[in-house]
Amino acid sequence: MRAAPARKGNILKLSLIAGRIGAAPDGLPDIEISGISPPESASPDRVTFVSDNKYVERAKGCAAGAVIVKKGCAFPEKVCLEVDDPYVGYALAAQLFEDVSPLFGEGVHPSAIVDASAEIGNSASVGPGTVIGAGAKIGAGCRIGANCVIERGVKIGESTRVDSGVIIRYDCVIGSRAVIQSGAVIGSDGFGNARDKNGKFIRIPCFGNVVIGDDADIGACTAIDRGNFEPTVIGKGVKLDNLIHIAHNVELGDDTAIAAQTGVSGSTKVGKRVIIAGQVGFVGHIAIGDDSFVGAKAGVSKDVEAGTKVTGYPARDFMTMRRIDAASNQLPDLLKDVKKLKAEVELLKSK
Repeated sequence: MRAAPARKGNILKLSLIAGRIGAAPDGLPDIEISGISPPESASPDRVTFVSDNKYVERAKGCAAGAVIVKKGCAFPEKVCLEVDDPYVGYALAAQLFEDVSPLFGEGVHPSAIVDASAEIGNSASVGPGTVIGAGAKIGAGCRIGANCVIERGVKIGESTRVDSGVIIRYDCVIGSRAVIQSGAVIGSDGFGNARDKNGKFIRIPCFGNVVIGDDADIGACTAIDRGNFEPTVIGKGVKLDNLIHIAHNVELGDDTAIAAQTGVSGSTKVGKRVIIAGQVGFVGHIAIGDDSFVGAKAGVSKDVEAGTKVTGYPARDFMTMRRIDAASNQLPDLLKDVKKLKAEVELLKSK
């Protein structure tokens, strides 16, 4: 068995980091930076960030070599990298220090089982115990973990990361630079059954597949069902949390994000840049418009217009539900008032 390469931390010039996050590098000391840290644990070779003004004093007194701040909010106590959005700047800087080395060594591990007709791209790595089926194509720079199952005909784009224990079923297509975390199942059968006159369920086979776009992230133990005839589509840049179920023939638009334990029923169409909180349930065959928001634990049973916010069970306008929630807190006092008024009415009737 091959020895895995030692993990090596990146040492980067501050000017390179500034350029990556959109800060002006002019006049910055070109010190070496080895990572990014919160102010409490930052050392002189680290960068930190201030995403809220209430943390400014903490950043001023920390040991970090530089601080990412909002434009116009620099302070003289530190070297400041001014950007439009410090939280985005933090995300971009953090990517520079991510360890992207193969976890089980370079190349194909001797214990992996790779069909002779499969194609493995240059600099791709395949971990121990992984099985890759006939006709599968793994793009250059992909990192496939241990004990994955990639069935026949699967196509995976360049620089995609497939973590240990992932199952990608036959003929599914994964884009470039995607991340599929452990335990995810891509291309499972959809929940389709017919019921005969005796109440017996008849399974309906699925003839579609799953297509996942570039730069998408699929969380751990998330299941995405294949389509009945046409594909289930996960758009570019979609971010799926852990423990999500995407049913057959669902379409998720580009740059949509869904939090954990959400379930999307079959043939629902979700637009672009939609934000969906945790534990939301969608019925099937509805449309969720672009740039909309769905609050946590909502039950969505009908179409949602583009740009609107809904929450509650059943899901309704976000501000309407907030007023309803606020009013519900007053129900005990209202009940007392109604009882009092009722008693007064009865007294008036008796007179």
